[in-house]
Amino acid sequence: MNNIDFHKDQYERDRVCIEAILDECLTPPRGFKQSQVWQAARYSVLGGGKRIRPILLLMTCRIFGDDVPDTAYRFAAAIEMIHSYSLVHDDLPAMDNDDYRRGQPSCHKVFGEGIAILAGDLLLNLAYESMLDSIGTLCSEAHMRAMSTVAKAAGGRGMVLGQDLDLSMEAAYLSTVSIEDVESMALLKTGSLIACAIETAGHLCGACDEDLKDLRLAGKHLGLAFQIRDDILDGVELSDHFGKTRHKDERDGKKTFVTVAGREKAIALLSEHTDAAMNAFLRLGRRGKEVGVLIELTRRLMERTY
Repeated sequence: MNNIDFHKDQYERDRVCIEAILDECLTPPRGFKQSQVWQAARYSVLGGGKRIRPILLLMTCRIFGDDVPDTAYRFAAAIEMIHSYSLVHDDLPAMDNDDYRRGQPSCHKVFGEGIAILAGDLLLNLAYESMLDSIGTLCSEAHMRAMSTVAKAAGGRGMVLGQDLDLSMEAAYLSTVSIEDVESMALLKTGSLIACAIETAGHLCGACDEDLKDLRLAGKHLGLAFQIRDDILDGVELSDHFGKTRHKDERDGKKTFVTVAGREKAIALLSEHTDAAMNAFLRLGRRGKEVGVLIELTRRLMERTY
């Protein structure tokens, strides 16, 4: 089996494992199988998704050795639940107002706005339950740093702040929004959870400060590149698997890398941030880490069509 085939096989094994953990975490309490909020949470999480963030966490763990810490799988699932909660809330009429997600009706279109809000709340809390359950009574300093990284990435210093910036820019005239404004927003709203997945792996595997620095840099630039690629794909009819409604950013006057800076500038920025992420991984490689799979995944993410 060549390296690419091995990586594909490992990716699929990781994906199947994450799906099983998510299914377990999202099993309703006894007697509440028909609960609308649990059904809505399961619908939103188990209805598809690339699982990029949990896969990144597990793949990053493997650059430090073949044995992935048992806790890493629960942390990976937790980050995916936080990501899914953000999408449920993001699709609401008061936010991005999107009727479709991953090729099917958004959570609030199926279960109503009230249940969708509660489902997002449920997923956020389940994420922390999952991390705490994985630690048990053996909470180490590394576990605390990992949980702190997740909490900061998800909250008012990360994703939630990014969502706030995104909403505030909606009311602004396009001419008053700079590409730096868009980058600051994207770094928080989208980039924080991607960067968090990579850094969390470092904490769980006991990475040194020098390695953690490059993991953070790689995560930062990969997160920005991921959002830029999304913005570019918003205006291209390539796949029915795209996460949200096509052309919606332009139609709704959203401030994105493409609507603010233009397609050519966005493509140049995509290349710039992809190269910066690759360089951070290569520095880790020069210090003896097996980063080939992360470099390959980065390349594939930036060439994806959905």
